[in-house]
Amino acid sequence: PETILEGFGPEIVALVNQLRRLVLETLPDATEAGYPGWRAVAFRHPVAGYICGAFPSDEAVKFLFEQGVHLHDPAGILQGSTKQTRYVLLRPEQPVPEASVTALILEAVAYGEARRASRKSRNRE
Repeated sequence: PETILEGFGPEIVALVNQLRRLVLETLPDATEAGYPGWRAVAFRHPVAGYICGAFPSDEAVKFLFEQGVHLHDPAGILQGSTKQTRYVLLRPEQPVPEASVTALILEAVAYGEARRASRKSRNRE
């Protein structure tokens, strides 16, 4: 993951590192990996699979949820219009809405676990 952050300003690096800490504190079982082709730091859960990733740019970080369209967003922080993903746009000059992001992380795991359980159930039939 550190290789992904090379070349970004200290504010962006600090923001990505804050997100990394938040994910790993929320999901101690999660693993993180750097994806140079995507220029992202991504997080996988052992049961739910790929959950989310931090995609830094020079001015902001998109914190993307793989199944974002299925997540409840009472705080209204998710953006994007694809059929699957949604993201939270985070800028260094604004505080990270940690409680809302944590709730999204936990819901993403619950959704991923339920989705996998459903697949297993269908495959047994």
